[in-house]
Order: sequence, then C-alpha cells, then structure tokens
Amino acid sequence: MVLALFFTHEGEPGSTAYVFHVSGGAIAGLFLLWRVWHRIRIGAPEAPAQAVLFNVLARIVHWGLLLAIGVVVVSGYLLPWTLGQELDVFGIGLPSPIGASQSWHGLMERVHDVAGHLFVPLLILHVLGAMKHAVRDRRGAGMRMIKPVAGGR
Repeated sequence: MVLALFFTHEGEPGSTAYVFHVSGGAIAGLFLLWRVWHRIRIGAPEAPAQAVLFNVLARIVHWGLLLAIGVVVVSGYLLPWTLGQELDVFGIGLPSPIGASQSWHGLMERVHDVAGHLFVPLLILHVLGAMKHAVRDRRGAGMRMIKPVAGGR
C-alpha cells in the first residue's frame, strides 16, 4: 500500500491517482499509525546474532521507517486542513480541526515530500537486510513476518 501511495503522489487534483493517493492514504494512515503505535508499545524484536554494525543499521532502518510513516501520515492529514479545507476521503469530507495557515501548509508540504522520499532508501535497505537474512543467514527471520515469536515480537 505504501508503494502504491508513493507512486501516485504526483497525481493531478481530480485524477484517479490523486483521489487514490489522498483517500487511500487517509484510510491506510489509520492502519499505519496503529502499526507505528503497536511497534512502539511492544518494542522491537531481539537482535539476531550478527555483527554489531548490522544490528545498528537494522535499528536505524527500522525506526527510520516507523518515523517516516508517522510523519508522512500526520503531515498528509494536515495538508488540506492547514488550508482550512476538508480532507476528502472518497467523497466524504472530514472537516479541518485547525485554522488555515499558509506558512504551516508550506511546511507540511515540504515535510510530507521529504519524509515520503525517505521511504525509497529505507525500503531498499530493509529489503537488502531481509534478503541477507533469507539467503545468507537462513535463520528463519522471514518466518517471523508470518508467525511472530512468543510475545508478539
């Protein structure tokens, strides 16, 4: 879903890509924020037995992805609201809880764009790490995505 939202972020207002990006992002944002909250609440899984550098990089990528998700979602909700407009979710308008501010809107546009583009290098590093665990280490780390270990981590 995150990749689909990334590839539709340049859609023209009113286009299918734009409607999907805004409306789909607003709905997916609820699940993504829950996921960030859940990971913060339960903590990160225990680090695998590997070089310290890999564990440090894994933590940076992991928390970087969670931070980028949170920032993109929150700034995405704020984009129309900082203009004093409703957030249109497939034709249902969610009214702005804040007042219009052009300076805040400009900041939210920049924050949304930068955090969204941080996904690309973080995702590449995440996939490379997963491939390392699957191909080189073969310790079943990929299976934890399907069936978490005890304690949900």
